[in-house]
Amino acid sequence: MKTLMIATDFSANSSHVANYAYRLAQALEAKLLLCHTLNVPAEVPQSGTVAWPEAVYDDIDRDSKLQLSKMKEDMIVTGNIDSYKPEILCIQGPGFVTDVVNTEADRYKADLIIVGAHSNDHLGTWMVGNHSRKMIESAVRPLLLVPIGAKFQPIMRIGFATDLKHINNDLDALKNVVLLARSLSAELILAHIHWDVDDQDYRLVIDALKDGIMTKYGYEKVSVRTVNSKHVANGLNWLIAHAHINLLAMAHHQHGFFDQLFHGSRTQQSAGHMPVPLLVVK
Repeated sequence: MKTLMIATDFSANSSHVANYAYRLAQALEAKLLLCHTLNVPAEVPQSGTVAWPEAVYDDIDRDSKLQLSKMKEDMIVTGNIDSYKPEILCIQGPGFVTDVVNTEADRYKADLIIVGAHSNDHLGTWMVGNHSRKMIESAVRPLLLVPIGAKFQPIMRIGFATDLKHINNDLDALKNVVLLARSLSAELILAHIHWDVDDQDYRLVIDALKDGIMTKYGYEKVSVRTVNSKHVANGLNWLIAHAHINLLAMAHHQHGFFDQLFHGSRTQQSAGHMPVPLLVVK
């Protein structure tokens, strides 16, 4: 991965996300795109209008450029001074967040989009609308959500959580996870949470997925971990802590494991407080 895009809203968590992304770019020796959307009034509750006066637009445009420039300077200061110094390009544009981010990701051939995940809903409300969720649904690139408080650590272990119900789709989605793991020389841990101790068929399926990764992508730093837990979120939190996972990845399948985890019960919504970043692939 050689080009990472940070979609920033200048919120309280945005500096934390930017600093995490900068350290990741250093580890990958990648270029950084720092992208901000000038929200059209239709996205702002009770705006009542779509047209902006030119003077207002000019003020918003100027303020955005100043904040992007300051964020860029802060990222450089807080980075590892003895490591690779990524090129940082500041970009912005008016429109809806998902449209601007996806357009710029395509334009600059970004390999990964990085956003902040907040704790006030399942994955968080981003900017003035539920843009985190919208980005998950519409992102044209793998999406990395960085939660509040997730400090950057060298990524030695990447967990891929799966319910093993869409193994072919999982194998396709794992392409970008393997790409990241290979770039970082990280171990890829296939993680399965289950609660039926009498059902052992999953072992054959997860071993087949592991063999598929080795055969299709030629990556051998792959292991398997299973956890007995009635609640998926609790099982994942236990696994993250005890397997020392630095980043968790999931494939976003409609009505699948991902949908169950982030649209289910209040217990399962606790996953919104996971202490490590979440990589969403399709």
